Amino acid sequence: MKRFILLLLALLPAIASAHQSSTALLTLKETTDGLRGSVQWQLIDLEQSLGLDQNRDGELLWGEVKAMTPEIRAYVGRHLKVQQGGEACTPQFNVPLRFNNARGVMASAIVPVTYVCASEGRVEVTYTGLFSLLPEHRLLWDLSSGDLTRQGVLESSGSFSINPEMTTAQLNQQTFSEFFVQGIIHILLGPDHVAFLLTLLLVSVLVQQKKDWQPAADVRTCVKTALLYVTAFTIAHSLTLSASALGWLALPGYWVELIIAASVVVAALHNLRPYLPASAVVVFLFGLVHGFGFASVLGELTTGTGNIVWALFGFNLGVEAGQVAITLVVMPLLISLRRLGWYRQVLVRYLSAALAVLGSYWVLARI
Repeated sequence: MKRFILLLLALLPAIASAHQSSTALLTLKETTDGLRGSVQWQLIDLEQSLGLDQNRDGELLWGEVKAMTPEIRAYVGRHLKVQQGGEACTPQFNVPLRFNNARGVMASAIVPVTYVCASEGRVEVTYTGLFSLLPEHRLLWDLSSGDLTRQGVLESSGSFSINPEMTTAQLNQQTFSEFFVQGIIHILLGPDHVAFLLTLLLVSVLVQQKKDWQPAADVRTCVKTALLYVTAFTIAHSLTLSASALGWLALPGYWVELIIAASVVVAALHNLRPYLPASAVVVFLFGLVHGFGFASVLGELTTGTGNIVWALFGFNLGVEAGQVAITLVVMPLLISLRRLGWYRQVLVRYLSAALAVLGSYWVLARI
């Protein structure tokens, strides 16, 4: 047990940071002047790439960032190439850099840019920034040409495009497919969401009796309980994910991440000694907050553009598909183990204790 706790403590920083990612944001819209928009990078990422902290004192000031404007713009020119009609477009920088330090958002530099193109037709964008330094880096992009808008996520150096000859239906299908995959990835690689789901499934094969757990009498009871928990969680986070992504409702990212971490602690402590009178209701309430967490990955893309609804639809279904996949893998094993004495006394107890410690670490790290 002692070795187990020491191993967990050693892994905490890596696990806690796994939910944080290196993310850049790109918007480009075709206008009479060219393709106008901006690229936004987190300052911590630009520091690793360009060395913005010129005096090396460990504190990055906005004045230091502005002083590096020529280098940052040159970085855009090297790593963000645009073509239209098969011909290269020329980047122009006529607007100063802007600073984004909204609460719940990593401090970032916004670089306005206009690509002047000599030809018309298909727009193709190639992005190669930061991937060699940060393998977990990704680019969220929003590209508009004429009446068409396309959004997506790039997770390695590559290209994406928009063709004015494509139909709206074709663009919607592409957007749905891309964000469906991203939804699956987000739930599978989001350790706090997975940890919360796992705490629910651990006791879904047990029944509460006098402040203790006993194995469920039959498989039907196990499935019914798991279905109740998963359904409550799904309905709740689908509601707030949709409301947040569409701009109808918002919560500060700071509190969202803090409550998500706390939900893991609450659920894990309940597994150790049941104390929640209406577990499904609590799951639903926490699910509402998890929905805001899911929506954060789409936050910069919910600008009312043409096919954000399809991006949301695909992402939401992807999250559900990932959640169902986890449940289908875990539940048969838990059902088969539930009657063994060591399942409750060892597996549930120690794993729930570990999840409580992990959740507590997340809470402290996010305060």
